[in-house]
Amino acid sequence: MDPLHLRGQRHCPENARPRPRPSAAEVTDVAGRVRVGRPLTPGAVADRYDAVVVGSGAGGLTTAVCLARQGRRVAVFEQHYTAGGYTHAYRRRDWEWDVGIHYVGQLAPREPVRMLSDYLTGGTLRWAPVGDPCDEYRLAGEVHRGPVGFAAHRAELAARFPAERPGIDALFALVARCRAVLPALALGRLSGPVARRLARLLRAAAVPPEAMRPAREVVRRLIGDERLRQAVLTRSALLLADSTANLPFFLLAVMFEHFRTGAWYPVGGSAAIARAMLDPVRAAGGEVFVRAPVARIELDGTRAAGVLLADGTRVRAPVVVSAAGAHHTYRTLLPGAGTGRPHPAVDRLDGMRRGFPFVVLFVGLDGDPAEIGLPRHNLMVTDGDCDAFFDGTGGPVSGCFLSFSCAKDPTWTERSPGRSTGEILAYVRPELFAPFRGSRPRHRDPAYLELKAELTAHLLGVLHRELPGTRGRVAHHELGTPLTAEHFTGWPGGSLYGLAKDVTAFGDGRHPGRADWLRPRTAVDGLYLSGQDCLAGGFLGAATGGLLAAHEALDRGGRARLWAGLLRHGIRPQRDAPPAPGP
Repeated sequence: MDPLHLRGQRHCPENARPRPRPSAAEVTDVAGRVRVGRPLTPGAVADRYDAVVVGSGAGGLTTAVCLARQGRRVAVFEQHYTAGGYTHAYRRRDWEWDVGIHYVGQLAPREPVRMLSDYLTGGTLRWAPVGDPCDEYRLAGEVHRGPVGFAAHRAELAARFPAERPGIDALFALVARCRAVLPALALGRLSGPVARRLARLLRAAAVPPEAMRPAREVVRRLIGDERLRQAVLTRSALLLADSTANLPFFLLAVMFEHFRTGAWYPVGGSAAIARAMLDPVRAAGGEVFVRAPVARIELDGTRAAGVLLADGTRVRAPVVVSAAGAHHTYRTLLPGAGTGRPHPAVDRLDGMRRGFPFVVLFVGLDGDPAEIGLPRHNLMVTDGDCDAFFDGTGGPVSGCFLSFSCAKDPTWTERSPGRSTGEILAYVRPELFAPFRGSRPRHRDPAYLELKAELTAHLLGVLHRELPGTRGRVAHHELGTPLTAEHFTGWPGGSLYGLAKDVTAFGDGRHPGRADWLRPRTAVDGLYLSGQDCLAGGFLGAATGGLLAAHEALDRGGRARLWAGLLRHGIRPQRDAPPAPGP
């Protein structure tokens, strides 16, 4: 069983095709699962490293590679059987799914994610364009497409809603004015008077007051037509997992900017991301260990001094980076957790909203993507109100996000001929699965299985309604729920992005945000936080959090080399090789 995904109901016809042989470039274990990283074995771990990273998601691996490129020997410890966090892939029977990467933006030459990707992997990680459009919105039966480029997108909306042209122009102008918000907030998360002063200056000069206001409030002031409002707001609600009455406008602007030049997908599937980041860590003498849970962070007085693994192995390091989430770090990993004397940060965490939990249906279909008619772009489907579920006025399940990595990856048909896979994601109310928290896999209450069956039927209904070519093609399906997501990510309730990224977290520009204290450099000397809880959610947010943690953990010379290396990839970007058959 893949520990991030519970087995659900499935149907495997007798005439199902035999499983294709994995590509030679893939790493699989004896169970045929996609595995990235080295399993923990006796004697594999050194007594001491320059740094230890807990968790191997996008944030943790980013930190590890950035430190390794400055000559640091880094050990990454991951409790799962494969590295990658929400960028990992898993295989079941004849199908393979990517669990969290559906597309990534800002990968054109000299764009920030391209610079970071090339720096981390030396250009070995290749990306395939998703195409134009990269998103399609089906809102109560009305179809909207998000074309690539601001000019095209603005023209598309103005053609559909000519009376709203002034508001549309004002919206895109405001989005452009918000480009400096995320860099300003990132600078503000760093320690030191210079970084803080630069952050204050940048925020005062380049952050419009609307940026920190609720997105729905700002959009309503600019646009009168509710259908157009929904076309603008839906992506933010479904990608960022919250009501647009809670999300700050700048996050909506980040979504627009992130996909302004298009979207890309990793060639060879999402497991290629973690796989491409192994070599730099190993080249500096480090390793990424899997099946290696960390029991606690060890202190020497008031300073972090290493970690204790669950098998009793002690690993010493002057730098400890936790990419396991703020809740898990302060509630479980730091000494005092579970003794009745929790870390003072726990009270602050309890005062912050948690993100919404989710379910995702993984479907395996007989037939090639083109034969079935699966789109390369993502589908977002709502009843015409993207916020109703999050506001508590809708049903128990949100609108749906449908993605088909098999149609995006140019290597898919060679790796999995005659097969297709897809994911249908929806958010659920926290109380829906609350009665089953603490139960164990294979020992669930029958009511839990009934709930899974009900949700599975609903999501299959959405799939067949929106893509009729999938009828009669589904040969396997299984539903992932918040219970295992909570267990393996450490995020309470199994939320997708950990702590909520709302206006209370970031502040309104006049008052500090509740998340302002969550910085890469913690109050414990030698302990750093990495990943989504440091700044923002998703792949971009996690990788940015990882970069900030590396900056804080390095000395002045290491920081200079880190940023110089990144800038070199912006000045002389890597040239993409044409898509090849293998990852």
